[in-house]
Amino acid sequence: MQLQFDVVDRILLEVMRGFGAVPKRGAEVGGILLGTAELQGERIVVKVENFEALDCDHASGPSFILSEDDRVAFQGTMDRWKGGPDRRIYAVGYYRGHTRDGICLAAEDLAILEDVFPDPTAIALIVKPYATKASMAGIFFREEGQFKADASHLEFPFRRKELGGGSSGMERLTSAARFGQQRAREAPRVRHRREEAAPAERTEEGRAPEYRSVPEAMAMTEAPPKSKGVRGGWVWIPLSFIFMLLGVVVGFQIALSMRPKQPANPWLEAWDMTLQVKRSGEELAVTWDPLASAVRNATRGALIIQSRAETRTIELRGSQLQGGSVIYRGVPERVLFRLEVYPRERAVVSETAEFKRE
Repeated sequence: MQLQFDVVDRILLEVMRGFGAVPKRGAEVGGILLGTAELQGERIVVKVENFEALDCDHASGPSFILSEDDRVAFQGTMDRWKGGPDRRIYAVGYYRGHTRDGICLAAEDLAILEDVFPDPTAIALIVKPYATKASMAGIFFREEGQFKADASHLEFPFRRKELGGGSSGMERLTSAARFGQQRAREAPRVRHRREEAAPAERTEEGRAPEYRSVPEAMAMTEAPPKSKGVRGGWVWIPLSFIFMLLGVVVGFQIALSMRPKQPANPWLEAWDMTLQVKRSGEELAVTWDPLASAVRNATRGALIIQSRAETRTIELRGSQLQGGSVIYRGVPERVLFRLEVYPRERAVVSETAEFKRE
C-alpha cells in the first residue's frame, strides 16, 4: 500500500478529533479510502491519494457502528466513488479510528467490507489513537478470500514524523484535537446520542525509492529520524502476492514532494484557501487548503462550477470541506471554480480558480 504523507496527516486529525470529543474512551470515526489498485509485476499496489470521511450518529455509543440512515448515506457516497474506465481514483478501502483494545477488525467492520467492498484488492486501515505518544495503525487485506480480523500482519506508527516525513503544520491541530480542544465556531465532526462535539503522486525526479524493513520501521518509533522539515510525499507499505500467501514480505517506501508556498502577507494568509485546479487524464482535481483559517472555522461551504455548458453548485459539509478536494469529471475547454465558505454568520470568504484546456 502506498500512502501519501498528506493523507496520513488528515486522517490522523479526523481520528484525533473523535478521540478528544468524548471523555475517557473517545469516539470512533471512519470513512472511505480513495485511490487506485494496480498489478505491478507480481504484486498488487494499492495507492491511497485521498479519503472521504463518513458521518455517524453514534446512536449505539462511541463505537463506529452505522445506523440505517448512516448506511444509506454510506452507500450513496460509495456510488459516487465506484471504479470505472473513466475514473482516475475510486474507492479502494475503508478506514476507522479504533478506541477499543488492540488493533483489530470488529464484526461491524467485516460486515461493511463484505457488503460494500467485495473487490479482492480492498483494504482496511485501522488507526488506534494515543494521547501521549504516536498513534498506531494496522493494515488488513483478504487472504484466500477472507480478512484476518484478530490482528494485522503489520502495525506501524501512524504519524508523519515517525514514518520519515518530517514535521507538519497539522501537528498543532492534531495535538489540540486529542484533548478535545476545538476552535471557535468549528463545525461538529462527531455526533453522539447524548452529547455533541466538533467533523498525484509527486516524487523528486531521479530519486530512487527508499525501502525499510519491518525491524527498521519499528525502530523509528523509538528513535524518530531527525528532519529539516521535509514536507509532502508518500510512505510505502508494499503488500506483495508473496506476502499475501506466505506472510513474510513487508516494507516502507518514502518519496518526497513539495507543497505550494503560502502567501507572505499575514492578512492574505488569514483568508487565502490556495484553491487550485489540475488536470489528471479526463478529470480535474480541484483542491484547497483544509488548514486555511477560513476553511477550518467554516460550518458550511459551496463549490460553484461555471462552464459554457452549465452552472452548478456543490454544497459542502464540514467533513467535505476538511477533505480538501473535489474531483470534476470531464475536461471542458474552459471552466471556472469558485469556493465559498462561511466562517461565521453573515460572513463569506470566496476564492476563484480557472482552468483552460490547451
